[in-house]
Amino acid sequence: MLDRTETERLFRQLAVRMNHTASQLLGDDEEARDVVSDIFERLVDGTLQLPREKPESYLLVCVRNRCLDLIRRLSVRQRMERSLTMSTPTPSSADTERELAGEVVAYARKTFAPLTWSIFRLRFDEEQSYRDIARHLDVSEATVYYHLAQALRQLRQRFNPVRQ
Repeated sequence: MLDRTETERLFRQLAVRMNHTASQLLGDDEEARDVVSDIFERLVDGTLQLPREKPESYLLVCVRNRCLDLIRRLSVRQRMERSLTMSTPTPSSADTERELAGEVVAYARKTFAPLTWSIFRLRFDEEQSYRDIARHLDVSEATVYYHLAQALRQLRQRFNPVRQ
């Protein structure tokens, strides 16, 4: 277990970078702070042990893995709601929700590049993992992440232009 001084030093040195990494992956500053706080809490209580070599790199990998775990746990609907939060109240009827989903799909099909559309469809329609999509399309997982991030950014701009 790290002593308090070493933990504080690591926090001062890496917290901003860790928060930035988590925020980029999650798209939410508050969730990013929670991830980083959780990691440092686990360091303090001893449930997370740092290796002697390259503890900074290890902590950044912990952030990435924790963010990916959170993303995996979100249901498809939660991801869509979070990504496409409208400034108006959430539709209450199933018909309205289906209409919105139809608009999103029609817009995506019409405007996304072919690879982005394929990745988006495999991720949200077929609920495939990044790894499975990468294998299926013979691209890297980083490419899958990039295209999904690009797709969600386009959808936010189109369906929620106020929240930028």
